[in-house]
Amino acid sequence: MKKLTTTIVMALALCASAPAQEFKDKAHQIQTLYQQAVKEMQSGDIESSRTNFQKVLKLQPNHGHALYHLSRLDIVGKKFVLQKRKNLFQTTKIPVVDFHEATLAEALDHLNIETQKLTKKEFNPNFMIQDPKGDFKGKRITLNMKNAPLSAALKYVLDMVDGTARFDQHGTVIRPR
Repeated sequence: MKKLTTTIVMALALCASAPAQEFKDKAHQIQTLYQQAVKEMQSGDIESSRTNFQKVLKLQPNHGHALYHLSRLDIVGKKFVLQKRKNLFQTTKIPVVDFHEATLAEALDHLNIETQKLTKKEFNPNFMIQDPKGDFKGKRITLNMKNAPLSAALKYVLDMVDGTARFDQHGTVIRPR
């Protein structure tokens, strides 16, 4: 009788452990997908983030955090895309910046071309000059830098012409200060 009882208890334990392991595996998968979606959202990869939040919700439809982030993704996503764009300005290093009496348009064209070359056309600063009063007319830029982040080169160029930059999702608007 003792052997039978022990055998039954062991069989029940084994039956119970299989669903428990499946539950743990599913919970781990949900957590991994959720963390990946958050990481993608913060890096500005909104579509991948959306896909992974939706996968989380297929596995666990009442996942509160995934529901919350998915509902706000279009609103906060723009902020993260913009931050990703600003980060590219800091991480893209221009090997040589050498301007001698260049106009603002010439300097920005050079920075634009160099950036596209360095990033294999993955990133385009897309500079747009807005100067309705002609404040930039006649201003010249002389600058010599090596291995400078795009953000630093742009800052020095703008300082020389007394300009400012506004970063948008698809472009960089340059205006007089």
